[in-house]
Amino acid sequence: MLRRITLALALLLSTAVVYGRDTAAVTETGRMQTPRACHTASPLADGRVLIAGGIDSDENALDTAELYDPTSGTFTPTGDMLEGRSCAQAVTLGDGQVLVFGGWGARTPIASIERYNPADGTFTPAGEMTVPRSGFTLTLLNDGRVLIIGGSNRRETHASAELYDPLTATTTPTASLSEARTAHTATLLGDGRVLVTGGSDAEEGDRTVFDTTLIYDPAAETFTSTASMSVPRYKHAARLLPDGNVLVIGGSNQLDWRGRYTSSEIYDVQAGTFEPAPSMEAERFKFDSATTLLEDGSILVAGGSQLVERYLPDADTFTPISGELDADRFYQTSTLLPDGAVLITGGYDYNINVTDFAWLVLP
Repeated sequence: MLRRITLALALLLSTAVVYGRDTAAVTETGRMQTPRACHTASPLADGRVLIAGGIDSDENALDTAELYDPTSGTFTPTGDMLEGRSCAQAVTLGDGQVLVFGGWGARTPIASIERYNPADGTFTPAGEMTVPRSGFTLTLLNDGRVLIIGGSNRRETHASAELYDPLTATTTPTASLSEARTAHTATLLGDGRVLVTGGSDAEEGDRTVFDTTLIYDPAAETFTSTASMSVPRYKHAARLLPDGNVLVIGGSNQLDWRGRYTSSEIYDVQAGTFEPAPSMEAERFKFDSATTLLEDGSILVAGGSQLVERYLPDADTFTPISGELDADRFYQTSTLLPDGAVLITGGYDYNINVTDFAWLVLP
């Protein structure tokens, strides 16, 4: 009850001058070199953003990559990837290089890993995962290793997880999940553990969508069950809040497009429980890569709708941002830039028409 009273008071005190449509706006920036959706977007040390892979409107996997320069607002080509891949996962390492893992190749998921070097603009081989994966999660742990969880190779969904060592470019198996799952989330907690939420046991056809959640402990290399969410979710999003708890938002149930949510909830790390949180303004799924923690501690939410909004932790509310995207876009990306603005790129609409549009959300 005290938490609700405190949040209500914060909501009354927050104004449009601090939060809301008057403090942030969506505006177009330069167009990408290539229309793409389900691509990766990785911040580089010099402030540029690497955009790699994805699909075109014919659902072909792309091997092209490009760089966004926030000083000029333009995209320029960089070296091609070694393989075309869509819905891959990428992580920026402490040395500034970028690793790109798995995803869909020409016809099936792939296991290969590539390393991008910003110094010369090239991709080079960086090992392989133990199995091909799409719909998996990638988490850079505090010790520098990369945790890879679940996913699918279309024929089967994986319960396996593995650890990748960037220094040796090798992977080793770690504990398996209690349930094979794809299209889940994995969030690094403040204490170095990882919260895994939801997901599905199949990428296509009949599926079970999970409300279950797990905690991965990298020290013990174990998964343990924690509280269940209020509803089953997959293709949803999750972000760490400034207070160390986790906001879980949107997604869908087993009805997929017809079962999309506006709802959200918060995982209380200390209590190990989920608490209700307010609903978004729009139904959203396929948008985890378009959800970003901002410098002020709020969470920017894009993708799955023309509307862009943000979650305000102090007020415990979602607030629309001024301006809209050109269409409801799925599998977009959003990337925080050094000046606090956010770059939103690509995505496809309901007809799988892929765009080269890019937008800035200005703080």
